[in-house]
Amino acid sequence: MENQLYSLIEQLEDAIEQGKKMPFTTKVMIDEDQILEILENIKSVIPHEIQQAHKVLTERDRLIDDARDESLRLLNNAKKQADQMVNETDILQRAQEYADDLIMKAQAYSQEVKLSALKYSDELMRNLEIKLESTFKALRTSREELALLGHDDEEKSA
Repeated sequence: MENQLYSLIEQLEDAIEQGKKMPFTTKVMIDEDQILEILENIKSVIPHEIQQAHKVLTERDRLIDDARDESLRLLNNAKKQADQMVNETDILQRAQEYADDLIMKAQAYSQEVKLSALKYSDELMRNLEIKLESTFKALRTSREELALLGHDDEEKSA
């Protein structure tokens, strides 16, 4: 869908560039039906882009949940192993150190996965934001040009 949105924006730019230039002005006459059709297509593609962003957020949440589950599993395993080694002081000390090490590793792994998921989600949303801003800017420019053309036509007919 990303390519489709870019393709539609390029079609819009091409339609504007191919419009007939008005002598002695920076105005361009464009095919209104063509522009409106492209804008309708853009409107239909943008909700899909938003759905894609939602899927990314859902995937991020799943990754965080998986990391949390894995860390709990690692913690439970560490506790079970530590409980089994309680018989002697030396064994208890080694078990405690091992459990602590596993807990630190699990917490570090959980934090790393969470940060990676957050960075990935942020990057995707930043890219989507840039694309949407570009699209809205192109739409705004097209609407302004259409309004100016309509204004020029009103002045000529008056």
